[in-house]
Amino acid sequence: MKLSKLYSNDSRFKNITFNLNGLNVIYADVLTGLNEKKNSHDLGKTKLAELIDYLLIKQIEKNNFLLKIKDDNGNSIFKNHIFYLEIYLNNGKYLTIKRGIENHSKSSFSINEQTTQDYIPPSVWQFEELGIDNAKKKLAEYLQYDFFKNKPYEYRKALSYCIRMQPDYEDVYKLSKFKGGRDIDWKPFMFDLLGFDGEVLRKKYFNDDKQEKIDTQIKQLKKDFLVEEANRDEIIAQIGLQQSKTREAEEKIDQINFYEIDQSLIENGIEEIEIKISDLNTLSYNLSYDINKLKDSIKNNFAFDLNKVEKVFLEAKIFFPKDLKKDYQELITFNEELTKDRNRLLKQTLNVKTNQLREINGKLQELNLQKEDLLGFLKDTDTFRKLKGYQKELARLESELILLHERLKVIDLILEKEESKEILKKEIEDTVRAIKNFNNHTEQNIKYKLIRDLFSKYFNNIMNEDTYISWSVNGNNNIDFKPPVIRTKDQLSKDTAKDEGRTYRKILCVVFDLAILVAYNLESYFRFVYHDDVLSQQDNGIKIRLLELVRSVSKTYDIQYILSVIKSDLPTDEEDNFIYFEKSEIVLELNDKDESGTLFGFEF
Repeated sequence: MKLSKLYSNDSRFKNITFNLNGLNVIYADVLTGLNEKKNSHDLGKTKLAELIDYLLIKQIEKNNFLLKIKDDNGNSIFKNHIFYLEIYLNNGKYLTIKRGIENHSKSSFSINEQTTQDYIPPSVWQFEELGIDNAKKKLAEYLQYDFFKNKPYEYRKALSYCIRMQPDYEDVYKLSKFKGGRDIDWKPFMFDLLGFDGEVLRKKYFNDDKQEKIDTQIKQLKKDFLVEEANRDEIIAQIGLQQSKTREAEEKIDQINFYEIDQSLIENGIEEIEIKISDLNTLSYNLSYDINKLKDSIKNNFAFDLNKVEKVFLEAKIFFPKDLKKDYQELITFNEELTKDRNRLLKQTLNVKTNQLREINGKLQELNLQKEDLLGFLKDTDTFRKLKGYQKELARLESELILLHERLKVIDLILEKEESKEILKKEIEDTVRAIKNFNNHTEQNIKYKLIRDLFSKYFNNIMNEDTYISWSVNGNNNIDFKPPVIRTKDQLSKDTAKDEGRTYRKILCVVFDLAILVAYNLESYFRFVYHDDVLSQQDNGIKIRLLELVRSVSKTYDIQYILSVIKSDLPTDEEDNFIYFEKSEIVLELNDKDESGTLFGFEF
């Protein structure tokens, strides 16, 4: 796969048509004076690499420059941008990838037999608005890379070795995105890339992690339950002893003689007392009700005011005869006598019921005292004291027995985990055996030998010094990729520390990436590499030889080589004049004269 075109819906963006063969130069020129606060490193040449990475379905976070920089309304300054990357597939077709910024989690794809005209997006999109995961899968289907078949990772794992930015020059093998991560995240892939079986190494790391987790779990179980698997038989013996003691306690409880207590219960009848109390409570309630009614009746005396009747007749101007008044007076006297007799009888009845209530309440008090005495007797009897003691002892024994069973379960769980460790140990031993076998026969690995030979050859072409790549098995039976060793020409046995310098590390990374692309040239794989600022801080001779090498390799193996460079980093001739690139090699020119000279056409 190669890059064909990169363009945007924003007219300010500097659209790019890449050369499918040979050099592709991203050239940045400083046009302003030294006193002006401009920087050729801010023109967008590095941002271009990030944008290409984004369009090859990188999932970005809010700290990515496309999302991080906001306008006055709090929106990304790229909110309305849509970018298009046309790539040339290894099968000869052209695939356009469309990604916007406002909805940056979606991607669209258009496949065509020919490149698009100018920078006009395709009119037909076979797949639109795919999410990140589905878009990666779809792009992988289009790429059809042989290397990734039947492997647990996808094309993006290798992409960063084709787009090297400044932080990625620190280590030939371990890219900046893997810094702070685990070895399993990159070493199995690198092992695969060098022609070995990365699955063996991945399985080794995976089983190491599982074993470490099991060790941690076992350690925690031993700490929490104070057990050791060696004490299992001792726990079994303690359980047997505790079960015997528990049975004895149960037998003591079963043998207690409840006969005398039963007799007492029958004679003194707690149940009978409670029945009597219930009956008397009913009588007490009924008597209290009757007494209240009697008191209310006694209060209701006969009342008739004759004067009021006479006044009514007078106001109505009706004659009130004396005989009628006499009849009323006799009626009043009769009723008053009748009321007195009734109240006398009611008071007699009230006295009787009051006495009955007092007697019943006395009996209730007496019965409640008897009940309390009986309950106290039950609680204080020697037999029940023994029963309580036996019950407490039984509860303690059962609790200890439960604890012993729990400890036994924990020990059995530890033993199960130890068995799992043994199985893992065998699997790990198998993988270690395989890894050591790889290490003992590296000369038989054709792909590895080819990569190593190309690496050494390319480095020698540029630096006129010898180096090589190698790996070893470390103390944990995992692998270490050793930093390439630089050897002097006059003393091949003498290693130098040159590989520790940034200049040398950058060249080592460049020739490694080239060696990989050439080694996989006969397979469906990446056919491009982007090296950001590759010429900076290099000696002039190194720059010239590096460019000679990449031109030769690009032409021979049909590889697209993309580099970014600022004018001050150009190589010079014997008269100290800049050696400029051919116009056909420059695919993008940037300058700092004004914001139109930047990649996006505006400053941010």
